[in-house]
Amino acid sequence: MMSNVFIPIFARSLGASFFEVGVITACFGLASFISSFIFGKAADINRLRPIVLIGLLVSTFAFLLQVFASSTLSLAIIRALVGFCMGIYPAALTVYVYYQKGSIGKFSSFGSLGWMAGFLIAGFVGNVKYLFILSSFFYFISFMAALRLKDIEKPSLKASYFSLEALRANIATYLSVFVRHTGAAAVWAILPLYLAFLGASNLWIGLIYAINPFLQFLIMRRLDRFRNEWLMKWGFIMSGIAFFGYFMSPNYIFIIPGMFFVAFGWSFLFVGASQLLMERSNEKATVTGILNSVIAASNIVGAILGGLTLQLYGFRETMALAVLCSIGGVFVFKVLDKPFAINYLKSK
Repeated sequence: MMSNVFIPIFARSLGASFFEVGVITACFGLASFISSFIFGKAADINRLRPIVLIGLLVSTFAFLLQVFASSTLSLAIIRALVGFCMGIYPAALTVYVYYQKGSIGKFSSFGSLGWMAGFLIAGFVGNVKYLFILSSFFYFISFMAALRLKDIEKPSLKASYFSLEALRANIATYLSVFVRHTGAAAVWAILPLYLAFLGASNLWIGLIYAINPFLQFLIMRRLDRFRNEWLMKWGFIMSGIAFFGYFMSPNYIFIIPGMFFVAFGWSFLFVGASQLLMERSNEKATVTGILNSVIAASNIVGAILGGLTLQLYGFRETMALAVLCSIGGVFVFKVLDKPFAINYLKSK
């Protein structure tokens, strides 16, 4: 995360237009989408530990390559490579925790703690080239730590790489998350620029960004006892409140309350969706990989929409788009999840 925060600002320094900033983010999302789908399937079919190790190792080199980006085109290509490498390991690592009887909420919360550390380091360091080097170094530390993971026994499923059954069976979850996160991705693609527009320095941008993951770390650890459907519904609602707060903010200080709401919203939604998918499917890595692909796909669409909306209309209109997407997400989930619930109960 420490190298992600200032990508829009770095892209602008290389001469990218607002729309091209969105396209660069979309390249990252497209590569992550493809990788997450492929390696989610691979994790159900093969051993988990090698996939985790390979993903962390290649990410170490991919992040370092960002130092050499010198134009809009080269940044887009390297960010696509980073996105592909980042998509290799998350599904395998998540399912590794699941088969070890670990809490998905607590596991996810440590990811958020890493986000917070990355945002804070980014705010204090400021220089994006140094941040690229530090990001690579942190991935290398992760790889070294992962060498201590033991191979675990898990069911080896004979799933087809091209089967879309898991996607069809959980379409309510995937589509609703896609709609909400498209709006969120539109915001995240241009939020550093919006904060700078509202008067925030690089340090303040890093500090404000750190609020969201710090709260996620505290919240996600306590969500295992709640119904997953309830978590998802309130995740959409709180996200909408957060983006409305961004829309109304007269200066960067007023973004802070919205960060509280978006932390609750994403914590509820991500943990609820992750647990719901794994409870409903035998292909646990596959459904987790598809969820990561859906998030990546929404990053593609959202980044382009965010850059385009900013280019044509302005910052506040981009925030309004995110509010509408959050409302659309909860509507899609309520409408489409009923048939699945009925069929699921009948099968029991």
